[in-house]
Amino acid sequence: MTLEQLRMFVTVAEHGSIARAAEVLHKTQPALSIAIKRFQEELQLSLLRKTANRLQLTADGQRLLPHCRYLLRQEKDIGTLAAHLRQGHESKIEFAFDTICQQDSFFDAITQTQQQFPQTELYISAVQRLGAIQRIIDGTADIAVSPWTHSFHELASFETMPFGRFEVVAVIHQRLLEKIGGSPFSSSQLRDIPLLMPQSFDIDLNIEKVMGVVPSSTMRTNDTSTQKGLLLRCAGWGYIPKDRVAEELGDGSLVQLQLDDVTSSIKGEINLVREKKRPKGPVASFLWQALTALETP
Repeated sequence: MTLEQLRMFVTVAEHGSIARAAEVLHKTQPALSIAIKRFQEELQLSLLRKTANRLQLTADGQRLLPHCRYLLRQEKDIGTLAAHLRQGHESKIEFAFDTICQQDSFFDAITQTQQQFPQTELYISAVQRLGAIQRIIDGTADIAVSPWTHSFHELASFETMPFGRFEVVAVIHQRLLEKIGGSPFSSSQLRDIPLLMPQSFDIDLNIEKVMGVVPSSTMRTNDTSTQKGLLLRCAGWGYIPKDRVAEELGDGSLVQLQLDDVTSSIKGEINLVREKKRPKGPVASFLWQALTALETP
């Protein structure tokens, strides 16, 4: 069995005519008829039957046709991928971001890149505790979005672009405020309310040092979605990236705390990062340009 036999069978099945299929394939009718006959003999199946006006598929032909089409699509995909690789396009690239960074801002750039280079696999990795920077250093990621300080330049030869800012804020549900009789001005007033926080922070934040007062109970989650869900169910108060709860802060269901004795808000810079000395392929370069073109806050 050959791909050419599959192509001839599919063309005849789609047009219902040896004569029309021969025109499409630029073959003579006798040659195409012989090829179809041999294909059926090889499979030991009857795939087509004659009716008054056209050829129709038998039950076996109907069962076989989608598989033949699939194989022909695979042939086309292989040819397209080979052309893609011949042009020097990467077979895969990885984009990594620290989970403290706003995600919506770079979805458009990722989508544009996939549409421009559909044969390149895009790996999108969400990591914690500056893991995106580490992936750049290790050479596993091509581009990262990460919290940034200029001291990171000591770790490797980075190329960076400003990409926005982050803010981690202390919040509590409105119903818990009512329970304690209004907005607290000191962390000691929150001591009997559980503290909700990540198992690890994307920034170097020692919560006990920041608070000064250790809460009576804590719950640690490994993602901000779980933490937010618990905050909305009045399970406690906690520190969370402000962009994750912007809507709830806007409608008043969550309230940002302003405490006199502890840090209530932690702000920092977010940068777009890549390794300066690493060769840049066309796909990674396109993604970098698409990201730098975004309007970031």
